[in-house]
Amino acid sequence: MNCQRVNQMKNTIIVMCVGVLFQVLFWSLLSSVVGAAPQNVRGLNSNTIKLPNPIPCNPETNGTSCVCPANCLKYDAETNGCHPIDCWSYSTIKKSCDEAGKEFVPALLLQIFLGAFGSGFGNIGRWDIFSTYMAIFFGGCLLMCCCGMCCHCINKEEDKEGAVKMGTKCGSCLWSLAVSVMWIWGIVVMANKEVDGVWTNYKGERIMCPLIG
Repeated sequence: MNCQRVNQMKNTIIVMCVGVLFQVLFWSLLSSVVGAAPQNVRGLNSNTIKLPNPIPCNPETNGTSCVCPANCLKYDAETNGCHPIDCWSYSTIKKSCDEAGKEFVPALLLQIFLGAFGSGFGNIGRWDIFSTYMAIFFGGCLLMCCCGMCCHCINKEEDKEGAVKMGTKCGSCLWSLAVSVMWIWGIVVMANKEVDGVWTNYKGERIMCPLIG
């Protein structure tokens, strides 16, 4: 009976490991595709996209002597006009400058409620950090399997069943600790706006901008 139960447990562990590996591969592929999507779809290159209409220089100024109507604007010789500098936008109606970037509140709320998956970082386009969360979350499942299998291999036959349970519990504790630490860390850095989000400038190039709101 004990041998049968041990064999069943071994089969269960193998199935879990295979499932976890497929999940890790799936989420890693998804993260890379989504992270690259804006650049691939929009063709973020000043040579392949049409630049927006420029904001006229102040009266009686033009060319190299151009004076832009606001501090958040800079002159671009290619369009012979002014455009917002990185991480800023300009309202031609209000004639005022505003910070541009990913919204702070939605990202923080996602991180609070779905922080174990790094959802807040996915919301601001930080797929590099999001992939780390995915690796830790699904890699923890693999860790539990590995701990159980290692304990099964190094112990005597009569101790294998208890050792497997102890190994999986140890792996589970380490996994829970890692997920909790990353969840709390994500909330802290998001709340303090210590991480920048992905944005695009007027040329359509990907840039990093502080969170706004």
